[in-house]
Amino acid sequence: MQRTDMQAGRVIGRLAPWVVGVLALAALWVWADRLLPGGDPAGIAVLGPDDCDLNLQACTAELPSGLRVSLDLQPRPMPTLQPLEVRLELTGQDPEWVELDLAGVEMYMGFNRSRLERVGPGSYRGETVLPVCASEAMTWAATVLPEGEQDRGEVQFRFLTRR
Repeated sequence: MQRTDMQAGRVIGRLAPWVVGVLALAALWVWADRLLPGGDPAGIAVLGPDDCDLNLQACTAELPSGLRVSLDLQPRPMPTLQPLEVRLELTGQDPEWVELDLAGVEMYMGFNRSRLERVGPGSYRGETVLPVCASEAMTWAATVLPEGEQDRGEVQFRFLTRR
């Protein structure tokens, strides 16, 4: 009987580090997902091309927090590898400056963040360039970040570009 108890103890002794390791990895995953920037996009309102198409007009999002954001990118339709004029209007916030983060939805297109300067209360202007994509069409996510802080981002506009 003692021999069986000793074998069970050895098995548990061999498995214990693996169990602890798996639990530690799971805890790290949850921690990273909740605390690191971009971990939980559920708090960001997404305005898709079906709601408003930035290739046709300026788009406005009104959020439950009271924030109203209007984004206008020109020229239209949006070209790649050419300067785009960015106009942004905020109602409900008046930060000193705003960043517009442009990210590819289907594939990573590199870090592309432009600073928009305040030209009046709630009014911001700047310039950006969309990288060219090898695909025929590309979906972009334009996230508005007051003073460049990821956790202050409340709205994201999605739009398509075509070659």
